[in-house]
Amino acid sequence: MDRAKVKALELDGETALGFNQLSYSLQVEKGEHIVVIGQNGAGKSALLRILAGLLPLTKGTLKIDNQLVDQPESHTFLPAHKRPTVLQLQTGAVFPHLNVTKNIAYPLRQMKVEPKIARSIIEESIERFELSEIRNRLPSTLSGGQLSRVALARSLAGSPGILLLDEPTSSIDIEASSWIGEFLKGLQTTLVLVSHNPVEALLIGKKMIVIDNGTVIQRGTPVDVSTQPVNSWVAKFLNLNLLSASVNEFEANVHGGGSLRLAEKWNGEVNISFSSSAVSLYTDPPDGSPRNVWEATVSALHADGEIVRVGLAGPFEATAIITKESLHHLDLRLGSKCWAAIKANELNVIPKRTLR
Repeated sequence: MDRAKVKALELDGETALGFNQLSYSLQVEKGEHIVVIGQNGAGKSALLRILAGLLPLTKGTLKIDNQLVDQPESHTFLPAHKRPTVLQLQTGAVFPHLNVTKNIAYPLRQMKVEPKIARSIIEESIERFELSEIRNRLPSTLSGGQLSRVALARSLAGSPGILLLDEPTSSIDIEASSWIGEFLKGLQTTLVLVSHNPVEALLIGKKMIVIDNGTVIQRGTPVDVSTQPVNSWVAKFLNLNLLSASVNEFEANVHGGGSLRLAEKWNGEVNISFSSSAVSLYTDPPDGSPRNVWEATVSALHADGEIVRVGLAGPFEATAIITKESLHHLDLRLGSKCWAAIKANELNVIPKRTLR
């Protein structure tokens, strides 16, 4: 991706959708990955439509690279086909009558890219997305994972400044979802991604925003949002820790520091997820059954009824969920030292796909 084509955006505006009034405030830096979460009907997809130029504002401004693209007060509105954005819907919306190669070629033809350059981009995309064996097949003959890769290849063929994705892994299997997730994580393009997958949200997002009733109600890093969720839905949705690691048989060396012992033998690069509820806290190193144990410092405390989410800083960042009774028993405060532990069979291993 040519860095000059990567765009930033700034939105502070309102629009009407049916009887609902939606109000958004959002800033995305060049090359930044923002994950949008929220309950069904919260207004996540509407946000993407505003950014893409499919839903105009009724008040406020939208800027891309500090240039106005939507401001009703000054009668400014740049239509979708003139914006440096590409919106990919949940279905991927590939053309059913075109084979894989022609689907990828379509945006380049619309942009009137020189044929020699277009052919080079197409071949690079086919190799990059591992589509060589299916390049001449029609969409109706492809699996969900293959269709997702074709749709993403077509979306990126024209080097958009901003990529807008609406649940790109919602209807594909775990292996295909892992491939897409790893690809998006390494993407240099500015990305705004709507997700209902907590692993995907934690893996890809550098920042996260929570939308409810058409309004942004929380924003921050994934660690910030998962440690101090704004409501019970967010807490339940992000009841996960996610670590990247290199594994040699049963030993997982966490990138950035620390190690974990796995219940089953693995090898290679993986992501490891585990529930915040599965993390136990102690004032002293625990005895008993074999566990993964590490020393940590309490970095955040967030109470929700009788439950407390405890942010842990240590060899790696993690979150634990304990009761208020346990909090008082352990006498934990911000800055307190403690020991965290988790059983090996509570660790879920998600193998990474090797991307070209």
